[in-house]
Amino acid sequence: MFSQYRLHHVGMISPSLDEAERFMQTFELEEDYRGFVDPWHCWCIFTKAANGGTPIELVVATDGPLLRFNKGAGGVHHFAFEVPDIRAAMAWVESQEMRMIEPEPIKGAGDFWCNFLSPASTRGIQVELVQPF
Repeated sequence: MFSQYRLHHVGMISPSLDEAERFMQTFELEEDYRGFVDPWHCWCIFTKAANGGTPIELVVATDGPLLRFNKGAGGVHHFAFEVPDIRAAMAWVESQEMRMIEPEPIKGAGDFWCNFLSPASTRGIQVELVQPF
């Protein structure tokens, strides 16, 4: 199923907003927008994609389990695929005997709905589904 959808973004956990800023400066990335996602207690900073590439999302947790990701050091967290209908994609996931993290899509940091496949269903690889508004 996912081979037919484009990669929406790659998510990386950053230990702090200062570290996220340093990462963007080091790699000459420009911020596109940011937002706070209440259910997951984190700031999400999306960078602009250069030359039609894939944006990077820098995730900075303020609370919860993401603070301990990779023993607090951060790193690559997830790959997000853009789907035209998130509910249909979630139904397909469940038809494959996999699970989603949330029972319903949630409002992401941008103009999109999102949800994650349970890493227990993907051998530890974090996969996010994203449906733009």
